[in-house]
Amino acid sequence: MTRPSGFIRNNPVAVVLIGLCPAAAVTGRVIDALWMSLGLAVVLVLTRISEAILRGLSKAPPGPRPSRQSPIGHTQSSQSLTPGWLGRLFLASCFTASFELILQAFAPEESASLGIYVSLIAINCIVLGRVWEQEGLGTPKTMGTEILRALQDSVAVGAGFAASLIVISLVREVLGSGTITLFPVGSFGGTVVVGGEVSHEPARALIYTGGGFLCLGYLAGVARLLRHLRRSEREQSRPEAGPV
Repeated sequence: MTRPSGFIRNNPVAVVLIGLCPAAAVTGRVIDALWMSLGLAVVLVLTRISEAILRGLSKAPPGPRPSRQSPIGHTQSSQSLTPGWLGRLFLASCFTASFELILQAFAPEESASLGIYVSLIAINCIVLGRVWEQEGLGTPKTMGTEILRALQDSVAVGAGFAASLIVISLVREVLGSGTITLFPVGSFGGTVVVGGEVSHEPARALIYTGGGFLCLGYLAGVARLLRHLRRSEREQSRPEAGPV
């Protein structure tokens, strides 16, 4: 079983650069980033696990070997618009609608703050990319193996997406508003006020969408720099070939 790489090495936001619209639009507050991350992770995990269970019950063979590149660096089949692919999209839409209804019932203010981006989880590039990627995988020996593989991959990608959104939202809200908005618990109202010069003279531009893309650019730059440094360390630690 391959090791999931969606958290760091193939982080969907910082490295692969997909799912950028919600990463820039709903990261003005930390609590919005948390809810958005939770929604995408739930939809992705449930969709992949449901598909694995259905494939195992029906014993349907996987799609043909892929022939062209997908948006996340994997490959996709030339027959991507098949009933199986549409069935996966239908599953994602059902879980997205369920999460949106639950959010409206128990957190109406956060649902209004996130707006249409909750509904768009079903067609988020990250979700669609993992659906495409599933078509190119070989048939596992057991249904349990496929469920475990889908769970590991979905959790890794969801955690990577959440980590990127939380970092961006922390920078934007702390520097742009001088606060950190979390879940209210008991007597805690959910808002932490950051003291010092940040609260007196915040960088208001960061709370707008342009500030989100600015933070995204810095995050992608830092991720690329770290990958370059790690590659350089590996090359330096590699033993040199002696004279022949």
